[in-house]
Amino acid sequence: MKKNSLVYCINPSQYEIFDERINKPIWHRKLEQGQETGSMVSQEMDEINFPKNPFEFFAPNNVGMLLSISQRYRKLARELYDEKINPKKNNHSLVETDMDKKKFLQEKSIIAADYIELIQISIVFAYTAIESFVNLSIPDDYKYEVKVKNKGITEIYDKVAIERWVSMGDKLSNILTDIYSTSKIESQKFWSNLKSLEKNRHNIIHQKSINRTEFYKEYFKESIFNQIDCVQSVMQFFYDAQSKEKKTNPLWPWAIGKEKKFPTTGFESENFEVIGNLYEGKKKTKKR
Repeated sequence: MKKNSLVYCINPSQYEIFDERINKPIWHRKLEQGQETGSMVSQEMDEINFPKNPFEFFAPNNVGMLLSISQRYRKLARELYDEKINPKKNNHSLVETDMDKKKFLQEKSIIAADYIELIQISIVFAYTAIESFVNLSIPDDYKYEVKVKNKGITEIYDKVAIERWVSMGDKLSNILTDIYSTSKIESQKFWSNLKSLEKNRHNIIHQKSINRTEFYKEYFKESIFNQIDCVQSVMQFFYDAQSKEKKTNPLWPWAIGKEKKFPTTGFESENFEVIGNLYEGKKKTKKR
């Protein structure tokens, strides 16, 4: 499959991060006898094929987009909480108010509904960012073996089966720790927040009539913001482990590890077709 990219610059030092939602570029290097003999930094492109008017742009990073949405609504929720909900700053007593009681309750109800709406969006997209990150991290040829003691057998899951049937906890604690060669993730400080985030997300997606109002009361505890923020801590945990091995890949959004570490690959001119000069043309990756 061909991919279009723009030859953005020659060396990573010339690249400026212009939006954290966009994919990281790829640094193509050609080395001969330990010496660099060729270099270019390419940025993947995408387009919407409007008739006679294609809309071209640099390809966004899926995980970065999800994180951005979550953080945007987290910020709005936090501002609303601090301004109109925080009990240390706001008086919510129906008895003490000088306002018309009905009007007072109407205003409080609107605030509550607005806040729940904002925080739910942030929770769902934060958890979806983790899901996306985990599934994209699993190599296509990866196999996960599980011994079923009561049956005396070993079940083997391929990537598709892992994505569908393995729990998020097992993916993180057993599979990603293997892929990224990390220490035990359950001992990390963020783990309890992640499990709480997962519970709150599931309560949104899989609502039960018996719990139709109780579940959202958790949102009014300030710890909810730590739950949302833990998503970046989880990704940073794996990023740091990979960085120690001096590795990175296009999966990582700029929001995680903001230093300019570029995915790097070997450069062979026969694998590319460059149209135009270095700064005016597009690069097509030829099918291998």
